[in-house]
Amino acid sequence: MLTKRQKILITSLLLSISLYFFPFANEDIRLWLLLGIILASYVFSVWSIFRDVSGFEFLTLFTLPTFLTASFAGFIFQFEPEDLTRLILSIIFGIVMYIILLSENIFNVSAERNIPLIRAANTVSYLGTLFVSFVIFSLLFGLGLDFWFFTIVVAIVSVFLFTQYLWKLELEKTPSPHITINSLVSGVVLGQIALSFSFWPLDPPKVGLALTAAVYVLLGILQHHMKDDLRRNTVLEYLFVAAVVFVFLAVTTSWSG
Repeated sequence: MLTKRQKILITSLLLSISLYFFPFANEDIRLWLLLGIILASYVFSVWSIFRDVSGFEFLTLFTLPTFLTASFAGFIFQFEPEDLTRLILSIIFGIVMYIILLSENIFNVSAERNIPLIRAANTVSYLGTLFVSFVIFSLLFGLGLDFWFFTIVVAIVSVFLFTQYLWKLELEKTPSPHITINSLVSGVVLGQIALSFSFWPLDPPKVGLALTAAVYVLLGILQHHMKDDLRRNTVLEYLFVAAVVFVFLAVTTSWSG
Protein backbone atom coordinates (compact mmCIF):
# COMPACT_ATOMS: atom_id res chain seq x y z
CA MET A 1 0.00 0.00 0.00
CA LEU A 2 1.35 3.39 -0.99
CA THR A 3 2.19 5.95 1.67
CA LYS A 4 1.03 9.56 1.42
CA ARG A 5 4.54 10.70 0.58
CA GLN A 6 4.73 8.18 -2.26
CA LYS A 7 1.35 9.30 -3.58
CA ILE A 8 2.46 12.92 -3.45
CA LEU A 9 5.61 12.05 -5.38
CA ILE A 10 3.61 10.14 -8.02
CA THR A 11 1.17 13.03 -8.39
CA SER A 12 3.97 15.57 -8.79
CA LEU A 13 5.74 13.42 -11.38
CA LEU A 14 2.63 12.68 -13.44
CA LEU A 15 1.56 16.31 -13.55
CA SER A 16 5.10 17.46 -14.42
CA ILE A 17 5.24 15.00 -17.31
CA SER A 18 1.81 16.13 -18.48
CA LEU A 19 2.88 19.78 -18.47
CA TYR A 20 5.92 19.00 -20.57
CA PHE A 21 4.16 16.90 -23.20
CA PHE A 22 0.74 18.55 -23.60
CA PRO A 23 1.97 21.20 -26.13
CA PHE A 24 2.74 18.31 -28.51
CA ALA A 25 -0.99 17.60 -28.75
CA ASN A 26 -3.04 18.70 -31.74
CA GLU A 27 -4.07 22.35 -31.47
CA ASP A 28 -7.74 21.39 -31.74
CA ILE A 29 -7.62 19.51 -28.43
CA ARG A 30 -4.86 21.42 -26.64
CA LEU A 31 -7.23 23.67 -24.69
CA TRP A 32 -9.31 20.70 -23.56
CA LEU A 33 -6.16 18.88 -22.56
CA LEU A 34 -5.10 21.93 -20.55
CA LEU A 35 -8.42 21.90 -18.68
CA GLY A 36 -8.05 18.14 -18.18
CA ILE A 37 -4.62 18.59 -16.59
CA ILE A 38 -6.00 21.21 -14.20
CA LEU A 39 -8.89 18.92 -13.25
CA ALA A 40 -6.47 15.99 -12.87
CA SER A 41 -4.33 18.07 -10.51
CA TYR A 42 -7.31 18.41 -8.18
CA VAL A 43 -8.25 14.73 -8.40
CA PHE A 44 -4.70 13.48 -7.87
CA SER A 45 -4.12 15.97 -5.04
CA VAL A 46 -7.19 14.61 -3.26
CA TRP A 47 -5.96 11.05 -3.88
CA SER A 48 -2.54 11.93 -2.44
CA ILE A 49 -3.77 12.97 1.02
CA PHE A 50 -7.35 11.71 1.04
CA ARG A 51 -7.26 10.14 4.50
CA ASP A 52 -9.23 12.16 7.10
CA VAL A 53 -10.19 14.84 4.55
CA SER A 54 -13.81 15.90 4.90
CA GLY A 55 -16.29 18.67 4.16
CA PHE A 56 -14.84 22.10 3.55
CA GLU A 57 -11.30 20.71 3.45
CA PHE A 58 -11.97 19.49 -0.10
CA LEU A 59 -11.91 23.17 -1.06
CA THR A 60 -9.31 24.66 1.24
CA LEU A 61 -6.66 21.95 1.04
CA PHE A 62 -6.66 21.62 -2.73
CA THR A 63 -7.18 25.15 -4.02
CA LEU A 64 -3.48 26.01 -3.99
CA PRO A 65 -2.24 22.83 -5.77
CA THR A 66 -4.94 23.23 -8.43
CA PHE A 67 -4.21 26.93 -8.96
CA LEU A 68 -0.49 26.19 -9.08
CA THR A 69 -1.09 23.71 -11.91
CA ALA A 70 -3.33 26.22 -13.67
CA SER A 71 -0.64 28.92 -13.45
CA PHE A 72 2.15 26.77 -14.92
CA ALA A 73 -0.11 25.14 -17.51
CA GLY A 74 -1.56 28.52 -18.50
CA PHE A 75 1.93 29.98 -18.95
CA ILE A 76 3.04 27.07 -21.15
CA PHE A 77 -0.22 27.21 -23.13
CA GLN A 78 -0.02 30.97 -23.69
CA PHE A 79 3.69 31.39 -24.47
CA GLU A 80 4.65 27.95 -25.86
CA PRO A 81 8.26 27.98 -24.57
CA GLU A 82 11.00 25.95 -26.24
CA ASP A 83 11.55 22.33 -25.19
CA LEU A 84 14.45 23.06 -22.82
CA THR A 85 12.63 25.94 -21.14
CA ARG A 86 9.50 23.82 -20.81
CA LEU A 87 11.56 21.00 -19.30
CA ILE A 88 13.01 23.36 -16.69
CA LEU A 89 9.55 24.74 -15.92
CA SER A 90 8.15 21.22 -15.55
CA ILE A 91 10.93 20.25 -13.13
CA ILE A 92 10.41 23.41 -11.08
CA PHE A 93 6.68 22.76 -11.06
CA GLY A 94 7.19 19.20 -9.85
CA ILE A 95 9.40 20.31 -6.96
CA VAL A 96 7.06 23.13 -5.92
CA MET A 97 4.00 20.88 -6.25
CA TYR A 98 5.64 18.24 -4.07
CA ILE A 99 6.44 20.82 -1.36
CA ILE A 100 2.95 22.33 -1.46
CA LEU A 101 1.23 18.93 -1.24
CA LEU A 102 3.42 18.04 1.72
CA SER A 103 2.36 21.29 3.40
CA GLU A 104 -1.31 20.61 2.62
CA ASN A 105 -0.92 17.21 4.27
CA ILE A 106 0.49 18.95 7.35
CA PHE A 107 -2.60 21.17 7.48
CA ASN A 108 -4.77 18.08 7.09
CA VAL A 109 -3.10 16.38 10.05
CA SER A 110 -3.00 19.59 12.10
CA ALA A 111 -6.76 19.93 11.78
CA GLU A 112 -6.92 16.87 14.06
CA ARG A 113 -3.90 17.48 16.30
CA ASN A 114 -1.10 20.02 16.66
CA ILE A 115 2.24 19.16 15.05
CA PRO A 116 5.52 21.14 15.08
CA LEU A 117 5.70 21.59 11.30
CA ILE A 118 2.62 23.81 11.06
CA ARG A 119 4.67 27.03 10.99
CA ALA A 120 6.76 25.82 8.07
CA ALA A 121 3.57 24.76 6.26
CA ASN A 122 2.10 28.23 6.81
CA THR A 123 5.19 29.82 5.27
CA VAL A 124 4.95 27.55 2.22
CA SER A 125 1.24 28.31 1.85
CA TYR A 126 1.84 32.07 2.15
CA LEU A 127 4.61 32.14 -0.44
CA GLY A 128 2.68 29.76 -2.70
CA THR A 129 -0.38 31.99 -2.55
CA LEU A 130 1.65 35.06 -3.53
CA PHE A 131 3.39 33.22 -6.38
CA VAL A 132 0.14 31.81 -7.76
CA SER A 133 -1.49 35.24 -7.47
CA PHE A 134 1.23 36.88 -9.54
CA VAL A 135 1.25 34.27 -12.30
CA ILE A 136 -2.53 33.88 -12.62
CA PHE A 137 -3.30 37.60 -12.53
CA SER A 138 -0.55 38.33 -15.06
CA LEU A 139 -1.83 35.61 -17.38
CA LEU A 140 -5.44 36.75 -17.05
CA PHE A 141 -4.54 40.34 -17.94
CA GLY A 142 -2.41 39.09 -20.84
CA LEU A 143 -5.46 37.41 -22.35
CA GLY A 144 -6.88 40.82 -23.22
CA LEU A 145 -10.19 40.20 -21.49
CA ASP A 146 -12.84 42.91 -21.32
CA PHE A 147 -12.26 45.02 -18.22
CA TRP A 148 -15.51 43.95 -16.56
CA PHE A 149 -14.84 40.25 -17.12
CA PHE A 150 -11.24 40.60 -15.91
CA THR A 151 -12.57 42.31 -12.77
CA ILE A 152 -15.05 39.52 -12.04
CA VAL A 153 -12.52 36.72 -12.60
CA VAL A 154 -9.91 38.40 -10.39
CA ALA A 155 -12.50 38.82 -7.63
CA ILE A 156 -13.55 35.15 -7.82
CA VAL A 157 -9.98 33.84 -7.89
CA SER A 158 -9.10 36.11 -4.96
CA VAL A 159 -11.99 34.80 -2.85
CA PHE A 160 -10.69 31.24 -3.31
CA LEU A 161 -7.10 32.24 -2.52
CA PHE A 162 -8.03 34.18 0.61
CA THR A 163 -10.43 31.50 1.85
CA GLN A 164 -7.88 28.69 1.61
CA TYR A 165 -5.16 30.71 3.33
CA LEU A 166 -7.25 32.22 6.12
CA TRP A 167 -8.80 28.83 6.89
CA LYS A 168 -5.33 27.44 7.51
CA LEU A 169 -4.86 29.93 10.32
CA GLU A 170 -7.75 28.36 12.26
CA LEU A 171 -8.03 24.81 10.83
CA GLU A 172 -11.66 24.38 11.77
CA LYS A 173 -13.92 21.89 10.01
CA THR A 174 -16.05 24.74 8.69
CA PRO A 175 -14.93 28.34 8.07
CA SER A 176 -15.93 30.87 10.70
CA PRO A 177 -18.15 33.78 9.58
CA HIS A 178 -15.31 36.28 9.72
CA ILE A 179 -13.20 34.14 7.37
CA THR A 180 -16.06 34.08 4.88
CA ILE A 181 -16.67 37.83 5.21
CA ASN A 182 -12.96 38.72 5.04
CA SER A 183 -12.49 36.54 1.95
CA LEU A 184 -15.50 38.03 0.17
CA VAL A 185 -14.52 41.61 1.03
CA SER A 186 -10.92 40.96 -0.03
CA GLY A 187 -12.16 39.53 -3.31
CA VAL A 188 -14.21 42.66 -3.95
CA VAL A 189 -11.22 44.87 -3.09
CA LEU A 190 -8.96 42.93 -5.47
CA GLY A 191 -11.64 43.19 -8.14
CA GLN A 192 -11.81 46.95 -7.71
CA ILE A 193 -8.03 47.24 -7.91
CA ALA A 194 -8.04 45.10 -11.05
CA LEU A 195 -10.71 47.35 -12.53
CA SER A 196 -8.64 50.45 -11.79
CA PHE A 197 -5.44 49.10 -13.32
CA SER A 198 -7.32 47.88 -16.39
CA PHE A 199 -7.31 51.50 -17.56
CA TRP A 200 -3.58 52.00 -16.95
CA PRO A 201 -1.16 51.41 -19.86
CA LEU A 202 0.52 48.52 -18.03
CA ASP A 203 1.94 45.26 -19.31
CA PRO A 204 0.74 41.98 -17.71
CA PRO A 205 3.65 41.48 -15.25
CA LYS A 206 3.11 44.94 -13.76
CA VAL A 207 -0.61 44.30 -13.31
CA GLY A 208 0.27 40.97 -11.71
CA LEU A 209 2.72 42.78 -9.41
CA ALA A 210 0.11 45.36 -8.40
CA LEU A 211 -2.53 42.76 -7.57
CA THR A 212 -0.04 40.50 -5.78
CA ALA A 213 1.09 43.45 -3.68
CA ALA A 214 -2.57 43.96 -2.71
CA VAL A 215 -2.84 40.27 -1.80
CA TYR A 216 0.35 40.59 0.28
CA VAL A 217 -0.97 43.62 2.16
CA LEU A 218 -4.46 42.24 2.81
CA LEU A 219 -3.26 38.77 3.79
CA GLY A 220 -0.66 40.25 6.12
CA ILE A 221 -3.10 42.57 7.87
CA LEU A 222 -5.81 39.90 8.15
CA GLN A 223 -3.31 37.37 9.45
CA HIS A 224 -2.22 39.67 12.26
CA HIS A 225 -5.84 40.59 12.97
CA MET A 226 -6.85 36.93 13.35
CA LYS A 227 -3.90 36.36 15.69
CA ASP A 228 -4.94 39.40 17.78
CA ASP A 229 -1.55 41.07 17.38
CA LEU A 230 -2.40 43.74 14.81
CA ARG A 231 -0.69 47.01 15.69
CA ARG A 232 -0.71 50.44 14.10
CA ASN A 233 2.94 50.12 13.10
CA THR A 234 2.19 46.79 11.40
CA VAL A 235 -0.55 48.36 9.31
CA LEU A 236 1.71 51.26 8.38
CA GLU A 237 4.46 48.85 7.28
CA TYR A 238 2.09 47.03 4.94
CA LEU A 239 0.70 50.30 3.60
CA PHE A 240 4.26 51.49 2.99
CA VAL A 241 4.85 48.42 0.79
CA ALA A 242 1.66 49.22 -1.13
CA ALA A 243 2.76 52.84 -1.58
CA VAL A 244 6.20 51.79 -2.86
CA VAL A 245 4.64 49.46 -5.44
CA PHE A 246 2.18 52.16 -6.53
CA VAL A 247 4.95 54.75 -6.95
CA PHE A 248 7.07 52.23 -8.87
CA LEU A 249 4.22 51.51 -11.27
CA ALA A 250 3.41 55.19 -11.72
CA VAL A 251 7.04 56.14 -12.40
CA THR A 252 7.82 53.25 -14.76
CA THR A 253 4.60 53.50 -16.76
CA SER A 254 4.69 55.21 -20.14
CA TRP A 255 1.81 57.68 -20.16
CA SER A 256 2.56 59.07 -23.61
CA GLY A 257 0.72 56.21 -25.34
